[in-house]
Order: sequence, then structure tokens, then C-alpha cells
Amino acid sequence: MRIKLFAGHLIWPAKNLLSLMFLLGSLAAIAQTPSNRIQGTVTDLKGVPLQGVNVLIKNGGSGTITDKEGKYALLVQPGNVLIFSSSGFLNQEEKVGDRTVINVLMQQSSTTLDDVVVVGYGSQKKVNLSGSVAQVTGKDLANRPVANVTGALQGVMPGLTVFRSSGKPGGEGYGIRVRGFSSANDANALVLVDGIEQDLNLIDPSDIESISVLKDASASAIYGARAAAGVILVTTKQAKAGKTQVTLSSNYGVNITARQPKRLNSWDEQTLIDEARLNATGTAEYTAENYEWLKNPNFYYRPNPTQGRWEYFDNNNWMLEGLDKYNHQQNHSLSVGGGDQKLNYLFTGAYYKRDGVLRFGPDDNTRVNLKLNVNAELNKYLSMKVTAGYINSRVLENAFGTDQIINRLYRSRTRQSLYVPAEDTTGQIYNGDLQINPVDIEKNAGIDTRNYGTFTSRLGLQVKNVIKGLTLDVIGWRNQGIYNAEKDAKTINWYGRAAIPSLLRSFVNSPNYINVTKNKSYQNNLQSFLTYRLKLNKHEFTIMQGGSYEEYRKDELFSTGQNMANNNFFSLNYADPLTVRSSQKIETWALASLFGRFNYNYAGKYLLEASYRYDGSSRLAPAHRWDIFPSFSAAWRVSEENFFRDNVSFIQNLKFRASWGQLGNGSPLGLYPYLPLMQSGLSNPNNTTTPSLVFDNTRSQYIYQDTLESPDVTWETVQQSNIGIDLGLLDNRLTITADYYVKKNKNMLAYLNLPNIIGIGTPAYNIGELKSWGKELEVKWRDHIGNVEYRVGFNVSDNQNKLIKYVGKNSVGTGGVVKYLEGYAINTVWGYQTQGFIQSKNDLDDYKSKFTTQYFTNLGPGDMKYVDRDGSGTIGIGDGTPQNPGDLVYLGTINARYNYGFDFGFSWKGFDFSAFFQGAAQRKFLIKEETLSPMFGTADMPWTIHMDRWTPDNPNAFFPRMYEKDAHNFKPSDRWAQDGSYLRLKNIQIGYTVPVKRTFIRNLQVYVSGQDLWESTKVLSVYDPEVGNNVDATTYPFYRTVSFGLNAGF
Repeated sequence: MRIKLFAGHLIWPAKNLLSLMFLLGSLAAIAQTPSNRIQGTVTDLKGVPLQGVNVLIKNGGSGTITDKEGKYALLVQPGNVLIFSSSGFLNQEEKVGDRTVINVLMQQSSTTLDDVVVVGYGSQKKVNLSGSVAQVTGKDLANRPVANVTGALQGVMPGLTVFRSSGKPGGEGYGIRVRGFSSANDANALVLVDGIEQDLNLIDPSDIESISVLKDASASAIYGARAAAGVILVTTKQAKAGKTQVTLSSNYGVNITARQPKRLNSWDEQTLIDEARLNATGTAEYTAENYEWLKNPNFYYRPNPTQGRWEYFDNNNWMLEGLDKYNHQQNHSLSVGGGDQKLNYLFTGAYYKRDGVLRFGPDDNTRVNLKLNVNAELNKYLSMKVTAGYINSRVLENAFGTDQIINRLYRSRTRQSLYVPAEDTTGQIYNGDLQINPVDIEKNAGIDTRNYGTFTSRLGLQVKNVIKGLTLDVIGWRNQGIYNAEKDAKTINWYGRAAIPSLLRSFVNSPNYINVTKNKSYQNNLQSFLTYRLKLNKHEFTIMQGGSYEEYRKDELFSTGQNMANNNFFSLNYADPLTVRSSQKIETWALASLFGRFNYNYAGKYLLEASYRYDGSSRLAPAHRWDIFPSFSAAWRVSEENFFRDNVSFIQNLKFRASWGQLGNGSPLGLYPYLPLMQSGLSNPNNTTTPSLVFDNTRSQYIYQDTLESPDVTWETVQQSNIGIDLGLLDNRLTITADYYVKKNKNMLAYLNLPNIIGIGTPAYNIGELKSWGKELEVKWRDHIGNVEYRVGFNVSDNQNKLIKYVGKNSVGTGGVVKYLEGYAINTVWGYQTQGFIQSKNDLDDYKSKFTTQYFTNLGPGDMKYVDRDGSGTIGIGDGTPQNPGDLVYLGTINARYNYGFDFGFSWKGFDFSAFFQGAAQRKFLIKEETLSPMFGTADMPWTIHMDRWTPDNPNAFFPRMYEKDAHNFKPSDRWAQDGSYLRLKNIQIGYTVPVKRTFIRNLQVYVSGQDLWESTKVLSVYDPEVGNNVDATTYPFYRTVSFGLNAGF
């Protein structure tokens, strides 16, 4: 026992002695290995220093991070390897060797698995997503000379379709559709800007941090009854801790009108007019002497020998007189931000102005954006975020209507002079004798002013650190709108020549009138949700549960009056009291919701998500007010499996996704359709066309029900399934994402086809069914060669739809665009098949011996030959149904298929270049009869394109023979349903980042950017291929834009 005890006492100090010796030996060995101090600077490929880059010793664990100048310093051994890493950049390794300075150029990653993507009520790492979510950053959209954010999104991601209908400032008609149609009622995507429902067209593009598009049901079902058409989450730039920084962005652009018609000179125009009248009536309008007068530059007019008016023989190009080929736009923004971790702020402001094409009078849009964002860490448990914003958009337009003025500039007769003759003593300056004078209208027809202001405020509180993993968010926001509009329409009269001054030849806005609209609206939202995160070894759980309440109200007043006492002073007080009337409208609704989401992640391999929303709307009857919208999704990251990772080194990410969900659509419900809503009317004793007999032709107020109630109406419900794959190869330099989806709206709102004798409007019922399906592909490559960084990207998406059940009016009519037709897609095109032109008298006799037409009896050489599809011997429409359409055939759809985008760019030593192309590979483009047909009305003149018309010497012309009205040749047909596919150079940029001393200016970039500079299309040259359908001559022209700008940071 004593020996053992002694041995134990001996062994203990021996062990410690050996340990001490080993430690001393190790220290000595270390001391003998020299340590070197390595330092350097980390920048991106443009030379901009990168702050916060991790610099670690490989397999060593120790390291440092770069400072705001991108500099670092570290003690290393010659055999060490340094790893440089930062979010958004590819990792880079450098062997130390005998170097003491290592400067590193870091390349941006095309996709980073740790990138955070904004989703409903939170955010997730991109690698952990099991639903279909696409995201672009503000940098992706930067420096584009577009009117708004919506315009910048066109073509940048698959499944997101952006369309526009006009180039009018403030009235571009931008719209967004996510994955095609979810309903025949064309629901709009839900847009939330920093969580607040707003109009994306009013947001300043330079204030965008990121935009997430929730495309499938699993991603968007958390928004329930308003998510059927997709959800777009916009995150603007937020306050951050750091020294005060000032950022200035400014660009000035020149807009060049594109794809407009060209006017003929007066004698060529008259040649076509006489051909049309000769073919229609057998008599021409002008003699050979008249043509000589037209061509004589010194002969403009003469008194009409039999009428009290002038005859004009001028050569006046109305488009040159009334339109500007070049006009301007500008966009300037300023941000100031800074603070510490406890309190930081960001203020942003922007000013935008775009001029229109009208040379005179009002035609522009001005917008001002202001926003203040403040973040505060009140203590370790409570933080607060406050946002306040203001937007004002003002549109000025001519009271006659800009589109109508453009129509007259395109179509008025060129022989009419701009001014009246010098000897005319009527006192009028502008000539309106032959036709109304659009230039006079531009200057003197009055003004239409529309002001829209919106105030937004948001307060968010977050409670954390009370229970590990648990956070509570309480958010309240308000969006308050103010709209003021006033149209002051002045009367313009044009008289005959002085010989008979009382002879009124033409006029507009008679009597003069004033329209005043004022409304105020507010939308309040209060929401609260708990989020709990738990990690147990390889198991990660996230549970979110919340509720919200939202209310909306709009109060609107409209007043109108006519016959102002003075044509230059407009006020309701000075209108004729018998013409003044007013109306008031109130809209209000409320929405209450419960929502939740569950996420499970096992070792980054297996991902599960389930979410729901339970919505109740005041707009529906109590028995149908509430509904639940669930979703489920799962994903498998095969690339995280050992068997895959150990054997396939060139694939860094391979993920399969699948989802199913149910979404709601409440946008077409209207207000309280289950109630018998009453309206008021006012009988008009001055109406001599339809006198008010019921009220003994006296001015009386009455109450009536406009539409039958529908007590059983409820939400449209859209079920959506999605499968997808995400692939990252070659260190994620190459990324591929593909999806296939199917959407079914099985209780779509539709209208019964009831006879008019019912005498009252019919409501919508949940009796329709729509199926929509499609596929998407996105491929990106990003790499560098030396210090040249380059990228290439391509995306394409295809969507189709079919009205499975539609009980409304199921008719193809007389052809053209048919919006709803059971068994077909929405917006199909129907028309006749053609076999060229009748070429001769014999050809005419043969055709007339076989066929008759419902439209026309005066056929002649140069007219269209239609195919008798049904063999009836009559060219017609049958009974107008798809079962018996006569000779009409299905020609396609105006919905674009295979929408695509392609971009590439590079940067080198401060220079950067990018180009972005966008287009659609398949689509029908149908032009209205009155636009195609010259002389559709006697006031509508032909253009240069109409010179290519049929004559015996031009038998293969594009247009048929001239005729005074459309009658026969311009019915919807395969000849006028054009190939609407196109490829457009959407944006091209060249920039240079100027090397600056960083004592005062942090960065300075100058650039040139072009928008819509070129396109390739088969669409007739006078129309833009992006315009929707049935294009007419009043379409406001689109622009090509070249802008010059700078971005500076201080």
C-alpha cells in the first residue's frame, strides 16, 4: 500500500515534468520558425476597395478582416495559404511564400448560396428556398433611363411579363403579369414596397435595394386571397451604421420618337385620295390644274368661287408643325445616411421630369420622391424601425386629349395651311376651315391637370433575446393618397373667310366645360407575428405565426359644369347653373387574416416548408367571407449528399424542388356584390334626343339598382403546382434554374349571358374555369480573365392558357381579338384566310361567280380574295359561334409566348460595358381596320406606307387598291394579323469609374446609357411591337433614349 502510494505521488510530478518539457520544446520549435507580417489591399475587379473581407489562414483558424480602405495585415508563416472570402464574391486562395505584400482582386459570384432572399414576412438564404423565387438587385437595374421601376424590370427574369401601351409621360400604361393569366379577370400582382402596398410605377428606380418575385404558390400563399397573380416584394435602400455618406446620382436624357408614320406631300396624298374616290364613286376630286396648284410653292389658297370659305393648296406637314422629334427627360437623386449601431438613418430624395412629344401646350410628367428611414436599438431586447415617405406625381395634358391631337397630326390633310390667309379679317390666326387645326388645339384647347400624392408611414418594433430563438415583430403602416384633377376645356371655333364671318366651319370643346375630381384615401394595416428558430444538431426548425388587420376607405367628389362666362377663366362658380352637377362616392372594406409558416432543414440536404393564410373579407357575404389558402413545398439538395459530393466535384449545387398551393383572387369581386346596392341618377330635361318622359321632362333625382346582387359569390381560388431544379457548376460560375408549373382557377368569376330584356346588370358568379401552364429557364455565367470580369445571362419563359369553362357570351363575333371564348386561350385572334388580290377583270368575274360577300358588292381588281372555308358560297361569319364561325378561322393569340432576355457585360480597370436584349418569339399583332385603311373616313389621310398599294403596274403590293372606306379589304384576316415577334436592344451602357483621392470623394462614375435603341421585327414600320393589340392611329409614340449620367459618393 505504501509503495503504491509512493508510486502515485511519483508518477504525478513525472507526468507534469514531461508535459512541461514538451511544451518548452514546442515553444522553442515555434520560436525557431520565423513569422512574417503580410499586408495588402483587397479590391473588386473595378479597383474599388472592399471592406469587411475575411482573410483567414487555411487550416489555421486565425485571421482578420479588411478595413474601409480594403487594407489588411496579418502574421503568417511562409508555408501558409490565405483564404479571402466575402458575401457576393468567389473565394480566393493565395500562397504566402516569401511575399510580404499580397494584393487581391476579387471576382463577384454569379450566385452565392449564402445570399439572402426576401420572402413573405421574413428572409431566407437562397440555398434554403424550396419555392420558386426570383430576385434582382438595384445594381442590376442601375443607370437605365426609364420612367419607373416597372419599365426597368422588362425581360430581366423568366416568368415576369412587363407590358406597356403608350409612350405618354405619366400614362405609359405599364403592367405586370407573373406567370401569365391567373384569371380571365386579369388580376394584378400584389406589390409591397418595404411591406407597404404601393404603386410600383411611382417608386424611384435609384432607391431600389432588391426586388423579389414570389412566383409559385408555396412562396406566395402566405399572402392568401391577394396572391393569385403573384407577389412582388420591393426592398428600398435602408439605413446602415457607419460614417455619414452622401450619394448623388444624376442623369439627363434625350428622347427620340420612334416608329411613327411618315406624311406624304400634298400632291401624292391627293393622288391616293383621287384613286380612292374614283374607285368608290367613279369621280375624282382634283383636276390636272388643281395638281399644278398643289405643286406650285407660290400658290397656297384661293377664295372658293361658290362658298364662303378658302380653298387651300398648301404642302403642310402637320407632324413637323405639331410634334417634337427630340424631347428631354431628367432624373436626379440624393441620399444622406449614417449613424452608429444604436441609431442610424437614411434620407433619400429624387426628382424626375419627362417631356412629351407635343411641341406646344401641356404634355409632361413630374415626380418627386422623399423618404426617411431610421433604425434604433433601444436596448438589448427592443429595436425599432421607422419609415416615412412622400411621393407626388403630376401629369399635364391637353384638355382635348393628347392621343386625339396626335391622331389629327397624323391624319389631317396636308393641303390645309397652318394659318389663315393674311387678308382674312375674321380675326382668327389659325386655319380651321377645311379640318380642325391640331396646332391651334395644342396651344389653346385648355389643360388637364392630374396630381397624385401619397404619404406612407411605417413603424416596426422587434422584441428579441427574451427567449432564445424567439422574436416578436409588431408592424403598423398607413398609405394615404390624395388625388386632385381638373380639366379646363376651352372652346375653339373656326369660321369661313371674311366674306361670311358668321359661317362656323368647325369647332372643338363646344360648349366649354370644367371637370373637377378630388379624392382622399387611406389604407391602414396592423400586423404582428412571432418567429421561433431552433437548431438541434443537424435539424433546423423555423416557425412563424401571425395575424393582421387591414382597412381601406376612399372618399371621392366629382363636379362638372359647362358654358363658362369667360373662355379663359374656369370655375364651377362661373358655369351655367343648369349644367352643374356633382356626385359623391365612398369605397370602404376591411380584411382580417391569420397566417403562418413552418420550415424544416436537415443538414442543408432536405428542406420542407408549409404555410397557410386564413382570410376574411367584409366585401363578401358572412357565409362566404372566410377561406384558407395553404401551401406545401419540399427540396432535396443532392449536392450535399456524401455520395455526390465525393464523386462530382464540378457541381457545387444541385437542388430539386416541388410545391403545391392554393391562392385566392379577390380583385374582381367589387364592393359588396352580395348586397342590392343602390345608385342615384339625375334626369336631364335638356336632352332632346332621349327626353326624360318618366319624370314629365323635369329635372329630377331618382334612386335605382344597377346590378343584381349575388349572395353566393366568393373568392376565385387558384391551385398551382410547380417542379424545379437549381444547378450551380464550376464554382458556381455557371448557374441554371428551370421550372415547370400548372395553375388552375376552378371557380373563376364569369358573367351569365342573359337577354337584355332583363333590364338590369347581371353580377359575376363563380362558374368559370381557367387553366394556365408554362416553363421557365435561366442560365448565367460569370467569370474573369485576369482583371477583366465578364458575365453572360439568358432567360426564357413560355406561358399558355385555356378557358376550360366560360358560360358568358361565347362568340367570335365578326372576327378580330376575342377576349373570352370557351375552349381557347384568352385574347385569341379570328379572321379570314386570304388568297391575294383580284388581279384582272376575268379574275373578278370568276370570283364573283363563285362567292358573294356580306360586306361589299362593288368588288374590283385590287380587292382582297377571301377563302370560302365553309363552302357556303358566301364570305361571312356564319352564326358567329366557334362551332359555326362561317369563314372565320383561328389565327393565334396576341399573348406573347417565349418571352426572353439576354445580357452580357464586362469591366476592366474602371471601364464597364453592358448590353441587354429583350423580346418575344411568338405572338400575333392585329392592326385596326381604320388604321390600315386610308380614307376610312374622309378626314383620315394616307401615309407613305400606303404608296405601296395595288395598281395594274404594282400587282404584288402590300396594300389593296385605294378605296374611300374599309368595306371589304381590311376585315380581320391572316394578312393583317401580323407576326408580332421581336428582338429589341433594351439597354446598352458604357461607364468609367474615375480614380479619385478618397479624402473627399469616395467614388465617381460617369456613364452613357441607351434605352430601346434598336429592334428587329416584322410588324409594320409605323407601330411598336410592344403595343398590346388593335393598334390605331392615336397611339402615343414610344421613344429611343440616350442619357448621360454620373454617380458620386462623398
